[in-house]
Amino acid sequence: MAGSDVGESDVGGSCSEPNLPCAGVPTTGICDPVCQLRGCDWCTEKCSYVFDGTNTRPACVSHKGQAAFPDSCVLSSSDLSQQSDDCAPGNICLPPTVGDSIQYCFQLCSIDADCLGGVACGQRKLSSLGDLIGVCDPPYDPCGIDGTCCDPLGLSGCSAPRGVCLLVSPDQGGSQHSRTVCEFDHGGQKPTETCSSSRDCLPKTTCVNNICRQVCNTANPCPSGDCTQWGTEYGYCSN
Repeated sequence: MAGSDVGESDVGGSCSEPNLPCAGVPTTGICDPVCQLRGCDWCTEKCSYVFDGTNTRPACVSHKGQAAFPDSCVLSSSDLSQQSDDCAPGNICLPPTVGDSIQYCFQLCSIDADCLGGVACGQRKLSSLGDLIGVCDPPYDPCGIDGTCCDPLGLSGCSAPRGVCLLVSPDQGGSQHSRTVCEFDHGGQKPTETCSSSRDCLPKTTCVNNICRQVCNTANPCPSGDCTQWGTEYGYCSN
């Protein structure tokens, strides 16, 4: 579609829309990036997000590959309405933290139920200029004898580029084990400060009901207050 704005061309192909499984309400606009619905030429395009100089919006962009998390990716024309990448439909190429030199494919989502493995639908910045968009967290690892979780207190068990071990919400199924995630980076929020996810908080803290809380267990009690269990293996300090 040379010479036309990305996302504004007429549907010219005969390929059917991907119509990916999605649990949330489809977004308005030319197309839906999570469900991959509506107005793109699905033979050559996918639906993604772009920053048009003013707003972050859904757009039909050139479809160049099938990469998916944890694959690295190539981002073209960042912060322009022609932004595209080589991630599969339903995925987008992002720096894990704004300013990172390497980008990765993240699965797009609107609610937690869009994500596999019981991980959360978190918010990450599209780019240095773009707004926050919903993408699935990296895989969570269960603790316990048969688990594979890293140590959120000893800060071990993760390797680069996802070298930061954080405690996340416990398994709500039959095991009730605590769970951790190996993240790309962590934030600077201290205990009792607000957060939207555990990666907003300092190491050895976690995000519970939008408040950073110190992580604890039987070997690492709270300085004051109780250690409220958050799964079998770990908990958080109530004060």
